[in-house]
Amino acid sequence: MTTFSYWEQQCLDSVDWLVIGAGLVGLQSARRLKETYPHQRVVVVDVHAMGGAASLRNAGFVCFGSAGEMLDEIHRTSESEALMLYDKRFQGIQRLMNRYGAERLGFEATGGMEVFAGDEAEDAERVLGSLGYLNELLKSIQGDGAFAACETSQLGMDVYAKGVMAAAEGGIQTHLLYRAVRMDAVAAGVEIYEGMRVMDWSEHVHGVHVRMENGQVIRSGRLLLCTNGFTKNLMPEVSVAPARGQVFVTEALGELPFKGIFHADKGYIYFRSLGDRVLIGGARNLDFQGEETMDMQVTSVFEDYLKRYVESVVLPGKKVRFEYGWSGIMGMDNNRNPIIGWHSDRVCLAVRMGGMGVALSSWVAEEVVRVVRGDEGI
Repeated sequence: MTTFSYWEQQCLDSVDWLVIGAGLVGLQSARRLKETYPHQRVVVVDVHAMGGAASLRNAGFVCFGSAGEMLDEIHRTSESEALMLYDKRFQGIQRLMNRYGAERLGFEATGGMEVFAGDEAEDAERVLGSLGYLNELLKSIQGDGAFAACETSQLGMDVYAKGVMAAAEGGIQTHLLYRAVRMDAVAAGVEIYEGMRVMDWSEHVHGVHVRMENGQVIRSGRLLLCTNGFTKNLMPEVSVAPARGQVFVTEALGELPFKGIFHADKGYIYFRSLGDRVLIGGARNLDFQGEETMDMQVTSVFEDYLKRYVESVVLPGKKVRFEYGWSGIMGMDNNRNPIIGWHSDRVCLAVRMGGMGVALSSWVAEEVVRVVRGDEGI
């Protein structure tokens, strides 16, 4: 005897596209599939509420990667790979902003500043000395002056006297972004069902049979995985590992001496003003191995470290208390370029956002459609 009803089975039978993952990538990819194939049924399932892995658990940065992060990317991969990744992020942000607009997303065009702690003078000068090289490299993507040296004395932080400004960056309100993307998908005719855990699937001549945790089977013509940091649960062979990012928000502090978004430590630490609060996250380079987990908890080690960073660097001498703390699961690899393509005849992948799902999501959705339609260039 089954544990689900006859009606449940009818509701989720005869699907043309089943998308696993109701985050920013999954919802936008589903919408683009529905727009491209309006007579096909596109269904999104997710075990979490509201795409709860990372899409509503990020820091709300509209960014492409700091100068220090890009130099690190070049060192870890190659100049061409780093340039390709920056281009994808830049295109993705332009598409996102063009579709939804700054006001709808709560976008603040503050620019994004990379700062260096007071004892990082050598690293600061290395990055500052590379700005000409990076700007020339990025000229074909962004035009002149992607990065510029700037003064930091006005911030009231305990940081090196000079930082790096990326004028095109800014902050958004993550809940507004997710709401806009979700409403857009529904308006296009995409169906979204949450609390649905996929266990496995089998491919057949006429489609894919997807088995859910309750034993229900969804029959779909094709399957698209947008599971990012949770991909190894379903496809352990894919080169994407979970990476937990821990984020904290202080209690209300009154008027802050700075406004905007900030990067530090090659992008591993990020913080921003959030009204009269400070949001800070990251530092997973303290323990890469320990943070390679799907456990969405916060830990005292990271909480204490980031609290000390706020009190010593961001707001030196001020004691703060964190009122909010959470974590999100990113999808990482040494190469952070997304994986988009056919895994088999009927199963397609759109995973490995490398911690930049906000920037990449709109670009990825377009690439998914291009792959599905068999266009060249992937």
